[in-house]
Amino acid sequence: MLRELKLRGTLGAVADALGYTPSAVSQQLAQLQREVGVPVVERAGRRLRLTEAGEVLAEHADVLLARAKRAEEAALAASGRVAGVVRLVGFQTALLHVLAPALPRLAEAYPELVVDVLDEEFHRVLQALVLQEIDVVLTDEYSHLPRPRRPELRAEVLITEVMRVGLPEDHPLAQDGGPVRMVDLAGCPWATGHVGTNHGDLLERTCVELGGFRPDVRYRSNDLMVIFSMVARGGAVCLVPDLALAEREEGIVVRDVAEARVDRRMVLWTRVGADVRPSVRAVLEELRRSADELVERRPSCIRGVR
Repeated sequence: MLRELKLRGTLGAVADALGYTPSAVSQQLAQLQREVGVPVVERAGRRLRLTEAGEVLAEHADVLLARAKRAEEAALAASGRVAGVVRLVGFQTALLHVLAPALPRLAEAYPELVVDVLDEEFHRVLQALVLQEIDVVLTDEYSHLPRPRRPELRAEVLITEVMRVGLPEDHPLAQDGGPVRMVDLAGCPWATGHVGTNHGDLLERTCVELGGFRPDVRYRSNDLMVIFSMVARGGAVCLVPDLALAEREEGIVVRDVAEARVDRRMVLWTRVGADVRPSVRAVLEELRRSADELVERRPSCIRGVR
């Protein structure tokens, strides 16, 4: 409970994570304080925070829980059995082009394995991985907007793809087949991802750094089909990854960015040591195999880092 309080910050969040009521958590922490003989938590406004003694105990809890997890994973590895649930979170194009082709092979080879999938982009996804709420994460990151690495997590770049400009087919800049300068798009309405997503942040940074302007964002969605519709019918422009296959959509023309190459990377994240579990290892191996096959089908993509 101390470890969860350190990570999550409130009694309510700890209760949700551990399956207790907030009052039960409070009672357990009070009992711990009595047993230890010194305060381990203190009030900070309407929240609880750890005292120095609480911080020391929480660090010991981290060590003990990590050892228990390693023991569990070692037992699973010794059994060699691929079974149970692997929880995976990913973004749209990664799930479509890398995970989906792997699922039939996993189902055929490992009938006792369940892959639980969530299509989601949120800031705390890597923290959820650290907290063991999920097992595997597929995120995107951009060449000039990388995600910070964490010592407790392993990050592997599966694929690198180029970002291009998506334009309505009747846009004046769509008539020439050459690259488009970002500065020439300063007066256009834009479609991009929700505020706080990597896609939304990328657009803002690319327009400022390469074009010298802030984009006029009129349409926001994390669904590429919605963004494509806003481009084809709403007169917007967008930055689109190669794997979105925007050139196949009616009413959209795709052009390279003239000023600089902007890449998107598909990154595979796991906890350090998690691949000892046969089930996680099986999923990771199939994801890598799918990435290999995707690059063969789509030579514009690069396996690993460009």
